Amino acid sequence: MHNQNQNIRWEVKKEYNLGLDFAILNNKLRGRFDYYKRKVDDLIYDISVSQPPAIHDRTTMNIGSMQNEGYEFELNYNAVNTSDWNYTTTLVASHNKSRLNSLWGSQTFSDRKWFPAPGSPGNAVRLFPGQDIGRFFIWQFAGFTDDGQWMLYDQNGDAFDVTERNKTIADKRFIGNGIPRLQLSWNHAVSYKNWDASVYMRSWLGYDVFNMINMYYSLSNVQGQNVLRTAYEEHRDIRGEKELSDYWLEKGNFLKIDVISLGYTFKKSWIGPLQNLRLYATGRDLFVFTKYSGLDPEVNINGLEPGFEERNAYPKTRTFMVGLQANF
Repeated sequence: MHNQNQNIRWEVKKEYNLGLDFAILNNKLRGRFDYYKRKVDDLIYDISVSQPPAIHDRTTMNIGSMQNEGYEFELNYNAVNTSDWNYTTTLVASHNKSRLNSLWGSQTFSDRKWFPAPGSPGNAVRLFPGQDIGRFFIWQFAGFTDDGQWMLYDQNGDAFDVTERNKTIADKRFIGNGIPRLQLSWNHAVSYKNWDASVYMRSWLGYDVFNMINMYYSLSNVQGQNVLRTAYEEHRDIRGEKELSDYWLEKGNFLKIDVISLGYTFKKSWIGPLQNLRLYATGRDLFVFTKYSGLDPEVNINGLEPGFEERNAYPKTRTFMVGLQANF
């Protein structure tokens, strides 16, 4: 439920694009490059409001101005094309960066991403004019004391024991980046006579993931939540509640082999009245190469709160499929 807002206006978007398409080597090598820059004024979003005087806790309103900038590059190469063999590879790379330019009215910032109970450590995202979307607003980890208590850095860069001095919002800082600097996909398709095969891979590079699963379930002294193996290994000597710090940030870089497919198309002389008959086998979500310790480094990177692996994350299932495709 939302409060009524009679003053809301349409978003105003201004955008320019620059594109280039090319083909060389008798069309064996083709590609394109697109660059865009977009500015959005009268940005529409839901904000939290006090009850009362508001009837509901959310109001949709125009909150400010934001800009997006990025590019996409695609390269397609038909490396082999003979009577028996054909091999084509396609590489796609993209980059996007979003920045909040301004907030309007009485808002100088907007805090978001509150963590659920039990033991909520506060919010981990602050929308602040001039800052890129995707940065984490958290405390900086400074180590542990000899007896396992958390240490953080204050606003002056000095380390302090959280049991001896209360941390403040002023000690928080913008850390990391939850949006990949580069997203890649790479497809290979090869055929030999009646056989065909393909491999599709993807990669995200240059970003961080906040491991909420690790933060909530890997501390040995938190009863009822100490369910991960790390609670009894590297975290066994940690004391105190979880701290909202970059200790839980990890590099999310990964390479995934999403799809491998193999097929055989039967000769027309074998299939009688059929126009085409193809037998194929496909495997999906096969392999992930990453140093990230959580379930899946491919977290949500859209919206205003990207880069968090939520506690309700479920691992992707590796699937295999065999099929017969017939055309009459």
